[in-house]
Amino acid sequence: MQVQTLDLRASAISVCVVFLLGLTLSAPLKVAGQVGSQAFAAMPEPAPPDLPSQSFRTREQAAKTLARAEAGSPRDQFLVGYAYLKGIGRPQDIVQARQWYERAANRGEPAASTELGRIYLDGAGVPKDYDRALEWFRRAAADGYAPAQTDLGLAYFEGLGTSRDEAAAVRWWQKASNQGYAPAESNLGVAYLNGTGIPQDFSAAVRWFRKAADAGVSAAQFNLASCYELGQGLHPDFSQAAKWYRLAARQGHSGAQNNLASFYQRGNGVPRSSIEALRLYLLSAGSGNAKAAINLAEVFSTGAGVRPDHNLAYMWLQVAADWGEDVVDAIAAESELLDSDGITNARQRAMEWVAQHRANSAWTTSAQLVRGN
Repeated sequence: MQVQTLDLRASAISVCVVFLLGLTLSAPLKVAGQVGSQAFAAMPEPAPPDLPSQSFRTREQAAKTLARAEAGSPRDQFLVGYAYLKGIGRPQDIVQARQWYERAANRGEPAASTELGRIYLDGAGVPKDYDRALEWFRRAAADGYAPAQTDLGLAYFEGLGTSRDEAAAVRWWQKASNQGYAPAESNLGVAYLNGTGIPQDFSAAVRWFRKAADAGVSAAQFNLASCYELGQGLHPDFSQAAKWYRLAARQGHSGAQNNLASFYQRGNGVPRSSIEALRLYLLSAGSGNAKAAINLAEVFSTGAGVRPDHNLAYMWLQVAADWGEDVVDAIAAESELLDSDGITNARQRAMEWVAQHRANSAWTTSAQLVRGN
């Protein structure tokens, strides 16, 4: 099969813009894949179960919500707090958000207690305080609130505000999963996959991943795809792996974009397309995925579907290095193919890219934990 090629000798930044805008011919290279099961990732942006935007759609609705909150309604106090946190219907104000959350939490609103825990866990407008975060998570978790149980499990798993206790993390995820809470189901799958806090069981991991993936949790979709790719808990199936990577990639999951790109590069489970592979690698790198940057370097170094360009290969290796990857030997090899001006130019391009795209260590492995929503 003839491989499609493009001349991409233009500026690396402009090249990325072209492909991020979707220049493709249709809607095996895998130097730095994402599959594996040794580490975990950060959590997506949480959202409360009752979005306050519904309560602030009009001025009249906002006034009624605020009046109920001032009259002591804990649920409305939470909604006002969240509106301040996200700037919904009013200027964003983290101090006001925290004050309203405290009022609601002290009246027994578990969603507010959970958001307070996240504020102290993340250091959002306050110094990070894992002890206080854990205190708020425990209050809401004791009330049976699944998002808090999920976050409390993460705190135990990571040892935030307490000693690391993987078994305790699993117990809290089981409690939330018993309520059908998808993020906890996804995390429970990770525990079974790695045998952390519970005996390793690939089949059980797949069952939990599938439940959460069907509910739309992108990390679970990614992990389920990895299981299909590696044959963990089920027979290897590249077509199914591609399906689930695609669903996660559409939600912006950088690891899924990288792995799906490698599938297009090799023709695993999808029609082979160097152009689609390049587009997905660029999307992944645009989200700060260092593994995708390494793959892009290999693409340009070897001319896999593009004209070879060692300047761009060096640039992407430098980006990966700036994001913490050990690519010293690869950089040295590429530098042998460039003169001093070429190296300087590639380094400048890398600096420009890194300045515009923050590294995201969240999507560097397959087994990924998620926060409650």
